[in-house]
Amino acid sequence: MNHKIIELENKHLNACFDLDQKSLKGLWTKSQWKRELTDPKRICLGVIELKSKKLLGLCTAWIVIDELHITSIAVHPTHQRKGLGKFLLSDLIKRSYSLPTKNMHLEVKDTNEPAKAFYKSMGFKVIANRSDFYKDGSNALVLAKEFKNESEKQ
Repeated sequence: MNHKIIELENKHLNACFDLDQKSLKGLWTKSQWKRELTDPKRICLGVIELKSKKLLGLCTAWIVIDELHITSIAVHPTHQRKGLGKFLLSDLIKRSYSLPTKNMHLEVKDTNEPAKAFYKSMGFKVIANRSDFYKDGSNALVLAKEFKNESEKQ
């Protein structure tokens, strides 16, 4: 594979903001991205192309007591459906094994069929609904991946 997972830092701020604009239609402001990239209780991963060092995808999560809350996952539109989202999320799941987490969860637009299928393939299950969750007034599904015991993390 010609890609590598990296830990995103403040020096990646502009690349994260640009990718957010292209893939997530401006989920966060630049100041929100700065906070995301500098807070020690957050995990920020990126996938870069080795040759160009271009950021092609990102995945961020917050550590909240014994949960890992995935706050964003995005892949550049021209690089979607090539396994980069799975590459990122698999790496985040592996990293969670060393954390005192019992589960991870995220929200997804209830109309986003490709994303729902992707998360299901990664072992996530629908646990709740959130009305008017997104800026455009659309609803979200809350998905979770639970670790019933420590052996599931191995």
